[in-house]
Amino acid sequence: MEKTIATMGVCAPERQAYAERTAATLARPLHLLRYRDLRAAHALPHPRPRGSDEHVVVDLGTDVDLIHAISARGGVDVEAVCVVDARHMIGDLLDDAPLVASAPPGDTRGDVGARARQAALALELATRIVWVNWEQVPTAALAVQMALASHLNPGATLRLTRDPRADLHVGTTRDDETEILERAGWVRALNDEHDPYMRDNRVSTLRYDQVRPFHPARLQTALDRLDDGAAGRLIRSAGFCRLASRPGILARWEHVGSAMWIEPIGTDDGRMGLGQEIAFTGLDLSEPRLRHVLDMAALTDDELAAGPEAWTGFDDPLPGWPAADLSLPDATD
Repeated sequence: MEKTIATMGVCAPERQAYAERTAATLARPLHLLRYRDLRAAHALPHPRPRGSDEHVVVDLGTDVDLIHAISARGGVDVEAVCVVDARHMIGDLLDDAPLVASAPPGDTRGDVGARARQAALALELATRIVWVNWEQVPTAALAVQMALASHLNPGATLRLTRDPRADLHVGTTRDDETEILERAGWVRALNDEHDPYMRDNRVSTLRYDQVRPFHPARLQTALDRLDDGAAGRLIRSAGFCRLASRPGILARWEHVGSAMWIEPIGTDDGRMGLGQEIAFTGLDLSEPRLRHVLDMAALTDDELAAGPEAWTGFDDPLPGWPAADLSLPDATD
């Protein structure tokens, strides 16, 4: 059966080596895809018609827009393989470096923390996660890594790889046909469908719900406290939030390691409430402490009663949203 096999991951030498071995094993050419290739109509080469038992192997470069590249080929028709170097998987998720040395304005690959963001995204989009150099890592540390990956992507097949051919012959143990944007653990958690295939006592995913919007200045304080370990070692969090000082706008909350993004999605028509829905994944997390820190950032009774006109006057130290991101209908329309 035809299949596109796409390798992902921020450890370029290990990812490229795995892709080359996969292509050699299948006696197929290896196609390279870089960021500047994405505008090409043939960004991901199409295999021969179904039934031809043909494979195409593509190495997705470190700076590639992974969602675009995979969805352009059909999403579920792609075997998306995330290659992890066991010697520094968690370090990659905490890496606050930009993904590329320079990027045009508005290109988030140049954001601080974008390398960690790409590492998390590769894990979350994968149908298969394979570890290389795992023999060099203590068993307990390896168990934590695999559980963490399973929390970030509960549906992925996990493999300690020795041979790419053997990896490809292992059937997926979970729901391989899940749409790519629904594979992430945070999406599963918010949908009450989070069921990691592998678990470890140190790894957990917590869901935080709060009907009140955040006070932006207190949220900044809360983020600093969480980054300092007030509730454990946070690795990844994502979801939806509302800032009181920016009423009427639903925002996407995204965090990896020490990097944080809060970006507008659209106007909130009121059907999704006033507050927050966020999933947190990390090591040695304390749910009571996490909830306490975040609840302290929510509006008090008096602040909530004062209404949006008062909220817009709050001190707001969080990064502003460019005008281009605010091409949304006026909240008063």
